[in-house]
Amino acid sequence: MIEIKDVSLSYGIHTVLENFSAQVSRGTITAIIGGNGAGKSTLVSAIAGTFKPNKGSITIDGKDVGALSVQELASLRSVAQQSHSYWMAYTVAQILALGHENIVQSRFDEVAQEFGLAGILQQSITTLSGGQLQRVEIARAFMRDVPIVLLDEPFASQDLASQEKLTAIFQEERQKGRTILLVAHRERSNLEWCNQIIDLGQ
Repeated sequence: MIEIKDVSLSYGIHTVLENFSAQVSRGTITAIIGGNGAGKSTLVSAIAGTFKPNKGSITIDGKDVGALSVQELASLRSVAQQSHSYWMAYTVAQILALGHENIVQSRFDEVAQEFGLAGILQQSITTLSGGQLQRVEIARAFMRDVPIVLLDEPFASQDLASQEKLTAIFQEERQKGRTILLVAHRERSNLEWCNQIIDLGQ
């Protein structure tokens, strides 16, 4: 379980979230929604352990995220940011393999196929569309065998068909026991497949 208790998040003097509490059960999909500047992406970063709250606590299975080492965090969660810049012209296969050097080939092939990347593995990421690059990032997050996957706006650059495919993948991963948190700009009516919706308001 992820427990967020009385958390406040700020950038300098600008508070984006104040005294916020929520719980996320294992094996569920939770969507975080809200207006621009509501703190959605910042909250995901705090849960990931890469942004320190001003006050309050975030725990995963009773372990304080802020007290965990980089290695301990990596064993608990993976993160797909909305965008990522690479300073070298890696191929898609090289990006997928980053940090996953010990993964078995069958798992690598399975994920590449699942996310529609099998046909572009030798293509340079500099030639990809925004939607393709985003799917590479999401695929990397699911490559690892971790219980929690955090996704920052996974639908942002996707066409309708790709959104539907991703939704199906997320539901399949939930059935395998994964806990998925995602930031979404969708209306509640388009997120009925989620187990929980956290609305941070405007």
